[in-house]
Amino acid sequence: MIPRKSSKKVNTTLALAQHLGLSRWTVSRALNGHAGVKAETVERVKAAMQTLGFSPNALARGLRGGKTGVVGICFQTFGTPVFSKKLIALQESLRKRGYSGIIELIEDDAEAENKVIRHFLSLKVEGIIFVGGPQVENLEFVRDLRNSNALSVLAIDPFSESDIPQISLDRGHAMRISLEKFYELGHRKIAVLGIRADVIYGAERVASLNDVSKELGLEWGKSLKLIVDEESLEMNYDTGHKLAKRFLEEASDCTAVLAINDPVAIGAMRVFLKSGLSIPGDISLIGFDNLDCSSHLHPTLTSVDQRIEYFTEQAVEMLVLQMGGASQDGDKVKQVKPELVLGESIAPAA
Repeated sequence: MIPRKSSKKVNTTLALAQHLGLSRWTVSRALNGHAGVKAETVERVKAAMQTLGFSPNALARGLRGGKTGVVGICFQTFGTPVFSKKLIALQESLRKRGYSGIIELIEDDAEAENKVIRHFLSLKVEGIIFVGGPQVENLEFVRDLRNSNALSVLAIDPFSESDIPQISLDRGHAMRISLEKFYELGHRKIAVLGIRADVIYGAERVASLNDVSKELGLEWGKSLKLIVDEESLEMNYDTGHKLAKRFLEEASDCTAVLAINDPVAIGAMRVFLKSGLSIPGDISLIGFDNLDCSSHLHPTLTSVDQRIEYFTEQAVEMLVLQMGGASQDGDKVKQVKPELVLGESIAPAA
């Protein structure tokens, strides 16, 4: 049955019910997916919504105790090029499951994060995804919300330790597959650019580099050299320039370079090429993040891929299971292993 046209604007559930000649109770149950509503009635309501351009007010439904279909995303901004890709992937994963995401971007600020959490609560969100968080100061508050069943929560790549459900990238594995690839190609003197224990996610990487180098028989400080910029935490193209120049002064005997990310790798590549070195003839180079531009360089850059689409799918699935009432106690922590995407920037050691 095609809904009859009406000149009256339909912008509430009540108006939609009157337009269709149904009770508000029936329309509300159809919108919220309750059992007991005939399939043809549900289709009739959906057809009318599409014809009239009507969208139910999620907040109003939440205030009445219904589900809002809204998830809050509290994103710690840390200025990496993969930032937007993660946001887009999260939004798409939520939409595929019928949820809408409300995004709040904050710096490393516990007070701001606390305000964001309370704002999400006022909007009756069904869950919160913390990217980089929650901050230590807010952990007890978040834990209490989850334990009281007031809210489902998930931490993605938390900066600090927490006991709430979480999923993270196995950056230690990234270091392992990179070093092992260099070793397989015959490289026995390797420089590492920009990776240090006091930067975000740096401690995990340094610990892995230490373990893997011992397994491979690479002596720390001689066969494996860390080159860092103590004056700055920025990891961009300019940092790549600076670290590459230090490499030429301090580690020119190394035949392979592992960079903290693709911008640093690309910045270093430019310096190496301008100095007359060839890649991969003189120096093999591996980056991290597998940015889109990496495959357009000459030579193309070998890089660690975070598998962002798969990662976010797994993250959203964990949250949706929580929101559906499934217990997450047996599967509260997941790690996703990254992959090494081979380019033209690595070759056997000369």
